[in-house]
Amino acid sequence: MQCFVYGSNLTDDRTRKNRGIVAFAVPDIGLMFKGGFTGSQPECEYMSLLTLLRFVEQNPKAFSQARLDILSDAAAMVYQVCGKAPATGLAARYLPTISHYREKLNFTVHWVPRKENSAIEGIYDLPPLKSAPPLNTRFGDPPREKKKPDSPRRGPHLGI
Repeated sequence: MQCFVYGSNLTDDRTRKNRGIVAFAVPDIGLMFKGGFTGSQPECEYMSLLTLLRFVEQNPKAFSQARLDILSDAAAMVYQVCGKAPATGLAARYLPTISHYREKLNFTVHWVPRKENSAIEGIYDLPPLKSAPPLNTRFGDPPREKKKPDSPRRGPHLGI
């Protein structure tokens, strides 16, 4: 199953952490995702890959028994993930997490020219990203309810 990832910093200075986009597309199931992310160009590219891998992990029924061919136009990221280029400081930070997913999921990562990256198609036609309050993206156990006391507390204000 082909999956496409795309990450972009939306400013002219792509080395600084600024507002950006992470996106992925899975044409076989008609899925396209676009989300905001603050980071440099390479961080946006890596985060698009990690977002897709997290989505696949969280949706095993949709991707069961599927071999994923992940395609990206971010050449440096692709070659670092495949071990064909040295891991820079940024890559060294993300590669352990990608290796973790490699143990769980059946995927390969390949480079494609930008014009063939389906994650870009229509991305700028979608409504602009809106500012939202910070969201918790960590999925853990639901918070436990506090146990209510069995009887009401009595105190000096009740005249006792």
